[in-house]
Amino acid sequence: MSFPKGILLLKEAAIKFVHFDNILSHAKKARDGHLTGYVEVKYPESIEYLFFRDGDTVTAAQRTENQFEECPMEKVIEKAKKAHYGTVNIHQIAEDLLNMILSIFMEEPIFADKDAEEIDMESLFERLNKLNFQGFLALKKGEDYSFVKFQNGKPDLIYPTNKKKQKIDLSSLVGLLCKEKGILINGYKGIEQKKQANPALIELYLKFLNSMIESFTRIVGSSIVRKTLLPAHENASRTSELLENFIIKDDLSIRYTPFIATDKEITEGFTLWIDQFSDAIFVVLGRKTDEIIYNCIKDYRFALKSAGFFENSKLSRLDI
Repeated sequence: MSFPKGILLLKEAAIKFVHFDNILSHAKKARDGHLTGYVEVKYPESIEYLFFRDGDTVTAAQRTENQFEECPMEKVIEKAKKAHYGTVNIHQIAEDLLNMILSIFMEEPIFADKDAEEIDMESLFERLNKLNFQGFLALKKGEDYSFVKFQNGKPDLIYPTNKKKQKIDLSSLVGLLCKEKGILINGYKGIEQKKQANPALIELYLKFLNSMIESFTRIVGSSIVRKTLLPAHENASRTSELLENFIIKDDLSIRYTPFIATDKEITEGFTLWIDQFSDAIFVVLGRKTDEIIYNCIKDYRFALKSAGFFENSKLSRLDI
């Protein structure tokens, strides 16, 4: 699969020599500004992508055969760190191009895979003009993509495969579609895409929750903690399905399977779980519960506040 040309920052580097933690760190420190673009990891059996906007990871995707779908960022990162075979490319691209690429696997198209040789182009573009279309067309030829951005119902810019963007008008676009054979046209509104949560946010909540578990275990024992933690998780999972990805082991350690969610969804899920757990422990320990939780929160209070945890949690009563 090929996307329109950007600035190639790293070309065909053997994955065993690539340090992915350095890539994630460098994305925020690029000389010409934070990285907006993507890391492309080519394996013998698939291609995986990690997308960045202004230095922050946004989402990830996987390409296998004819399927192209979003997948958890953490899964892509961990696989790349452990891989011995494959190559890595890093592309810097314009933000509007990034948004269009993300839309092809995160947004439901207005129409999909219309053969350019079989459609009534005059009727199509007349309709887009009347709708004052502000989205874009994804032109697919085999595994190659080009993108045409519309402004006020008219084609404005084209990002050809492996070339730089160009201005384009309706006449030039129709000429291109008539000249090139085998083009499939897909239409998208180009709505703003949700950003996947950074795995570090999940680790923050797990560290805080584990700190609570350890502190309460020292005081009331693991049996009581288990009898409060498991029902709290079960009850919270009924409202927040993402919590079903977390498993509490016999030793009260917590493991999870990588999943796709936003920062807000993760914060809301953990808020429910932690509040339910706190309420259950309060029945056993009374007001001493708040003192213990306060000591657990201290190391994480600024990060939790930044994540919006205290905006909805009952623990805002601690006035941290």
